[in-house]
Amino acid sequence: MHPFATHDDKARPSGFLVGEWQAAPPLNLLVRGDEQVRLEPRVMDVLVRLAERADEVVSKEELLEHVWKGRYVTDDVLAVAIYSLRKSLGDDARRPRYIATVSRRGYRLIAPVRPATAASTPTPTAAPRQPEARRPRARSWSTVVAAVAFALAAASVLWVLTAARHRRHVPPAEAHEAYLKGRYFLDQRSIRGWRQALEQFERAVALDPQDPAAQAGLADTYSAMSDFGVASPAEMRPRAMQAAQRALDLDPRSAEGQAALGRVQFLFDWDFAAAERSLARAVALDPDYMPAQQTMAWLESARGKHREAVAAAQRALQLDPVNTARYTELAWVLALSGRYGEALSEIERALQLNPRSSESYLMKGWTCEVAGQADAAFAAYREGLRLIGVPEETLQRMDAEYRSAGLAACYRGWLNRRGGNTLMSDTRRAQLYVRVGELDRAIESLERAYQKRESALAWVNVDPTYQPLRSDARFQRIAARVGR
Repeated sequence: MHPFATHDDKARPSGFLVGEWQAAPPLNLLVRGDEQVRLEPRVMDVLVRLAERADEVVSKEELLEHVWKGRYVTDDVLAVAIYSLRKSLGDDARRPRYIATVSRRGYRLIAPVRPATAASTPTPTAAPRQPEARRPRARSWSTVVAAVAFALAAASVLWVLTAARHRRHVPPAEAHEAYLKGRYFLDQRSIRGWRQALEQFERAVALDPQDPAAQAGLADTYSAMSDFGVASPAEMRPRAMQAAQRALDLDPRSAEGQAALGRVQFLFDWDFAAAERSLARAVALDPDYMPAQQTMAWLESARGKHREAVAAAQRALQLDPVNTARYTELAWVLALSGRYGEALSEIERALQLNPRSSESYLMKGWTCEVAGQADAAFAAYREGLRLIGVPEETLQRMDAEYRSAGLAACYRGWLNRRGGNTLMSDTRRAQLYVRVGELDRAIESLERAYQKRESALAWVNVDPTYQPLRSDARFQRIAARVGR
């Protein structure tokens, strides 16, 4: 008899063995000896489907159709479910013992599957172990991320999953759904994502003009668009400040509003003291609000308070463990503190979660470069650019440049090809000029970046890229004006 045979084809199997674990789908439990792990229902459904097709490749499309039953959800939902399942089973995507990723095709359960006897069917204990060792509390940011994906299908589920423990204002479900979608799109870090985020936050404001969180979402989106160089600080700063102040006018005790204000004060004004006060208030109001911890990590790293920066970035990751951006942000502050090995470990964790993350590869390249590992840096940069969509012809030209004169030749070629393209920030251009040894042009670019108040200049005092400039009086004048 097949281990998944049931009297009702629509019912879940009562139990089965997978590798070292006993699975009890009706209870959403995994059991190994005295250890019990509770799975989310849909995560268990994914395991059941993979076990039904053990040692066969199950496509993403099939899993999405079978588990989510035709509801409109994105591939991110499945990625989150697979990540959670692997963590619960103690599996490693790079050296899998349970679930293997088959590139461009889907997933395969490679652990042996056997039917469970009636005597072995587990019963739940009072407190099964959660799959994450550092599982966040009720208002977990990972819950928000997963819930946003499900929101496209079920607003009522969204409302339950993301009940805000510290929120004073309770928006209507439809407005809250739009807010959560905005947060999801905001973290995509792309022009399309920011446009979608603005649309959703504006919709949330229209549906509920009294919600401070929606106003804070607008502020954070304007800040991000400036920070990543797709809009000018001169244009975005007034909008971000107005939205942050509107959030606090609606509720001075809004953690979202305080964090949004702190982000504006840090990224646009370089007013580190004011930003610290705002962010400290946000954290005090809601320690589980991930963006407050995230921005605190940025601020502390820019101030050279590396231990505090790492602690805040670790807390942000704990609250949002299914987002590769949290791993690369932790890697960034670790590398700024000289802890390159730990930074690379975090990047590898990000790549296990999403092997096609261009951001993770670019961060790996920078970390390897500052650690003195040129070959590894070039390989990572090249892969990151390939994933972004840089043409193969350009990549081959980079290969030739690297073989001829190392990374400096690649940077020189990049500068020459970009020329005066305004899509490259002056801060970024300054960093490239330092790398090719054109220090006067680097200073000129930094002066322009200061006049524009480019957000990336906040790290001018700690970024190791600028080490060749630190004895230059012109650089010292710029650095002294950033952060107070």
